[in-house]
Amino acid sequence: MNRLKANPLLSPDDVKPTRGDLEVLCTLNPAAVRFNGEIILLVRVGEKACDREGSVAVLQYDVCCDNLKVHHISKDDDDLDCSDPRKFCYRGKTLLTSMSHLRIARSIDGEHFRFDDEAAIFPATAYEGFGCEDARITCIEGTYYITYTAVSQFGVAVAMASTKDFTDFRRHGIIFPPYQKDVCLFPRKVNGRYVCRHRPYRSEFNDACIWTARSDDLESWGSHEVTLAPLPGTWESERVGAGPPPIETPEGWLDIYHAADSEGRYALGAMLSELDHPERVISRSTKPILQPEMEYERAGVYGNVVFANGMLADDDGTLTIYYGAADTICAAAVTSVDEMLAAAKC
Repeated sequence: MNRLKANPLLSPDDVKPTRGDLEVLCTLNPAAVRFNGEIILLVRVGEKACDREGSVAVLQYDVCCDNLKVHHISKDDDDLDCSDPRKFCYRGKTLLTSMSHLRIARSIDGEHFRFDDEAAIFPATAYEGFGCEDARITCIEGTYYITYTAVSQFGVAVAMASTKDFTDFRRHGIIFPPYQKDVCLFPRKVNGRYVCRHRPYRSEFNDACIWTARSDDLESWGSHEVTLAPLPGTWESERVGAGPPPIETPEGWLDIYHAADSEGRYALGAMLSELDHPERVISRSTKPILQPEMEYERAGVYGNVVFANGMLADDDGTLTIYYGAADTICAAAVTSVDEMLAAAKC
């Protein structure tokens, strides 16, 4: 892959917070789509409340008053653990250092983007109390379906919204209950049914694997099958998860996925699966197709991360992959379908 010279494309300095008492901590993990002559990124924008001296601030959406609330916890509290920059642990519960919403950024050339003034999808339900994260966009029969992670005191779930114009959004609610994330929809039905990838959380029994599921209505999912599992002792030993919606090729479905190793370092891989049976993997890359190398990928809110949700395919086979780097900024890299098919086979 060739990283764009314009990287980073978007950073926290490029967007205003939704309130004056908040600051933007990160702009990351964008979904991508072409619409009406523009390239649209649906970016995860993470905001945090300003800390008071001697305390940390926790931001949460309160569904009862339809507003954001800020709680302050003393740093001297023995029950507070701030060892992970992405979250706090307090009295046995996990709280996030930031709360995310989804914001549209628009571009003509795919390199210079401008954020919309208002959020596209902002926390609005009890299941989004800690934020809306990491969207994927799939166009199916003229409607753009957006799957995203909904985080709350009830766990990490997956919700869906849809739009025809990227102005008005219809919410469909939770389509995968906790603990799930990394859901991307296929661009067409397979054998008469809708298909998606999803990733249940790791437990004492199971690895964090990519699964494939099917649906008749895009909301109720079944026929679940394990598709891709981590490989011990490799760059993808800890977890694997789906990335952008798969691309159909004559050789099969091409997926770009993310993986993490035992050190928490995130990289991207490629896999190929059967057209009529996308749960069956034909081949997978044995080494990363993109890994943290640039300074903006190695240092940030959470360093050594490249994480892709968005990919655009041109008629000539060019692929542009939009990704989050170090949980802080948005970047992009260019490759081709042929190169990614070759990478999935070696």
